[in-house]
Amino acid sequence: MNQATADAVLSAAAYVDARGDALARARAAALIGRAPAADAVAQLAPERSDAASLRAALEVCDDLRALEDPRAEAWARELASGQARDGGFAPGLPSDVRWFETGMIAGQLAKTRCARPASLLAAADFLARDFSPERVQGGSSSWGAIAAHAHCFANVDHDASDAILQWCGRELSRGFLTRAFDAVRTARVLVWCDAHGLPGAQLAREDLLIGLLTEQESDGGFAAWGDRDAVASTLDGLVALRRLGG
Repeated sequence: MNQATADAVLSAAAYVDARGDALARARAAALIGRAPAADAVAQLAPERSDAASLRAALEVCDDLRALEDPRAEAWARELASGQARDGGFAPGLPSDVRWFETGMIAGQLAKTRCARPASLLAAADFLARDFSPERVQGGSSSWGAIAAHAHCFANVDHDASDAILQWCGRELSRGFLTRAFDAVRTARVLVWCDAHGLPGAQLAREDLLIGLLTEQESDGGFAAWGDRDAVASTLDGLVALRRLGG
């Protein structure tokens, strides 16, 4: 990690430490090696009946490389139990929400030790059945579809993985180059995919790092986006800097 990136990491952590709640501070401390990841995991308290809460808790564990924590494994098993017969998750919700939740949950579960391969393939089948390139096209409004499909198919070995990832990579790259997506949102997808790039993406790791360093504000924070406030966005940026910075 070069000095500019190392400085950006410490600046982002200081921003979270000054403005975040106890969990956010514990996450930042773990990400820069000042405290064990278990300290942050211990503060997570997802609602067992709420798939979104369980998924969010696993995402924190994933960011901290703590998916082997026994608590994370219990949450993963609980989350997996909510899969519907058609392979999707979040039954009863609108179709676009189901596609998003199914992709995000399947991608997250695939990185745990307790996911059944048949369940992961069923979730990928659910997404692949109705996939079309138009789903991941459309500029800023397509980010959720790109994230969900990339997260799933980068982590689940499926017959459609290569083709779908090519579309996701092209559109993620296009979104970043046209500024429909900022560096934090773009890097967040790659972090979920546990990759420095995607097939079809004309996007170098160095370009994303420069984007992150450029977008970081003078106080160390990153701008809010979507449903993420500035502290959550800064944690996204901190994880991306750590993963992409080497």
